[in-house]
Amino acid sequence: MIKKPSILFYFILLSYFFGSTSFAMNLQVGSTKHAKVPFAICLLGPNHKSLNKTVQVIQDDLSFTHQFSITLDYINALNNQGDIKSFFTKGFPLVLFLSQKKKGKFIEWRLYDTQQATFIAGKRYKKRTKNYNEWGHHISDQVWPVVTGLPGLFSTKIAYCKELQVPGKKVFKHVYVADYNGKNAKRLVATSTVNVAPRWNRDPENPLLFYSEHTNTNVRLVVVDMFGHRKVVSNFDGMNMLPTFSFDGKKVVFCASNGGSKCQLYYYEKGVFEKLTNNNGNNISPAFSDDEKILFFCSDFETKGPQIYKYNFDTKKTERLTGGGYCVSPSYCGINDTLAYAKMIRGTMQIFLYDFTTKKHKQITCDAGNKEECSWSPCGNYLLFAVETEKESRLALLNLITNNRTFVTKGKVVCCYPAWSCPYSNFVAA
Repeated sequence: MIKKPSILFYFILLSYFFGSTSFAMNLQVGSTKHAKVPFAICLLGPNHKSLNKTVQVIQDDLSFTHQFSITLDYINALNNQGDIKSFFTKGFPLVLFLSQKKKGKFIEWRLYDTQQATFIAGKRYKKRTKNYNEWGHHISDQVWPVVTGLPGLFSTKIAYCKELQVPGKKVFKHVYVADYNGKNAKRLVATSTVNVAPRWNRDPENPLLFYSEHTNTNVRLVVVDMFGHRKVVSNFDGMNMLPTFSFDGKKVVFCASNGGSKCQLYYYEKGVFEKLTNNNGNNISPAFSDDEKILFFCSDFETKGPQIYKYNFDTKKTERLTGGGYCVSPSYCGINDTLAYAKMIRGTMQIFLYDFTTKKHKQITCDAGNKEECSWSPCGNYLLFAVETEKESRLALLNLITNNRTFVTKGKVVCCYPAWSCPYSNFVAA
């Protein structure tokens, strides 16, 4: 079940619009339709260029969620409660003050309820790099759970493949990395080959990206760090693709044909390497559950079209989750205990959700364009997927609370195979 904003969010919203806190007892937290909350961000002290840029990042982050309407302000100092309450008279139930401390080594933020001039929360963020984008995303991730009760997503990254057509030559596919919203995109892999299906590891301190590279003899699995250093990790005959990592990052499952005509799933843990599937079908797109007891994957070994399955590591049994049709690219979210996947409906691939609590399937897209390769945000309220038409393929981000859809790559290009990372405490890229 998709998590909704916390009671604090609706409490502030109602107290602002109705001028009273007595409405808090009648809140409908499950409601998904609400107005944007006016939110002020105020810089304290001297006008520092780097802090201005950081505040702009925070404004973009909070605005991106469609839950707040952000306004920037500047004052020299916070002298008394009247300075805080003045924001309420201007129409802002929340104000976030930011200032630099310790000769610019720290950024301090303090969040207030402006009606009562009540301190809500605050922290000092230590600058670990010289990247103001990273500062802003990390502060947004600290503020966001306070006002909504939801995990942050702003320090995450997305990876994807972008097609390059060189006149007179073959088509290449390069691997790109960008912020969660598609900004600050950088090309990480630029070989003169076709590179597809990137997948992140789960180490917040050491981001690595695994992808598959087409060679003259096979499709090999390669790992690359954020400085572009590459290493081949699986080079069986045939296909080597789509690794998934356990929550602790110590176990991995990937698919490989290993010289055969069909792809099977292989499990690796330190000292252990075994074949999980051995059937007469193609078994691809594995995805771990958070407790590592279940593996979700796609296979066509029982029916003519691919279906979504789950494999239980304890019982060694496989169970089919979809009842028919053409179903691919499963992606599991532990926060919601929900599986997203793509299914063919009247000739078009659409996104479905399967809720393990209710045991029900729900179609969440129904418009033109094939949607595939869905990937969850770590907070569980967003889905990233490719939308392919005859002329282009773009990456779209769907907000499951507001139902807003935002394209995070430009039009008239072909971008595909999106993958969403975990939050990174320190992300350094060349």
